[in-house]
Amino acid sequence: MIDQEAELILRCQQGDQVALKEIFERYHPKVYRIAYGVLRQREDALDVVQEVFIKLYRSIKEFKGKSAFYTYLYRLAMNTAIDHSRKLKRSSLVSLDHQEGFQPADRKEKRPDHLTAQKEMEEKVRWAIDQLPQDQRATLIYREIEELSYQEIAEVMGCSIGTVMSRLHYGRKKLQELLKDVLQGEDE
Repeated sequence: MIDQEAELILRCQQGDQVALKEIFERYHPKVYRIAYGVLRQREDALDVVQEVFIKLYRSIKEFKGKSAFYTYLYRLAMNTAIDHSRKLKRSSLVSLDHQEGFQPADRKEKRPDHLTAQKEMEEKVRWAIDQLPQDQRATLIYREIEELSYQEIAEVMGCSIGTVMSRLHYGRKKLQELLKDVLQGEDE
């Protein structure tokens, strides 16, 4: 018996537009999070989502099922986002998008000084993430935001589990160094 996802992919490979729309509905939020994690710009991330699904439509016939479909799609999304980033030739991709921002722990707390402090923390964290090498940033996004397993990340990124673990270790260590002042301030 073919599972629902495999049936959708097969239908899409046969040119079924409804199946493509269903795949889009199922996966576009994840593709957006990947793109946004790389680009840090809402509009650029939305452009990448559109580009990814156009590429998927054109290339879905080549998908043979040797890896999980989401692995194929995530790799396509990450590569497209990185290519888009290179085209933009930006040295700093820091941007705050109110819809994607961090939420205060206590939503009832609306005092301006708390909201300002929260915004400053968000800026520092985004800045620190943007300082990471692309492979470490992508690995952290897959692990911490997408909550993929080490095996899934290795498949998506086309590397070994050991490489994934190394990138996570060094990425987290670099974030700690970059946010040392912020982390010390919280302890006081």
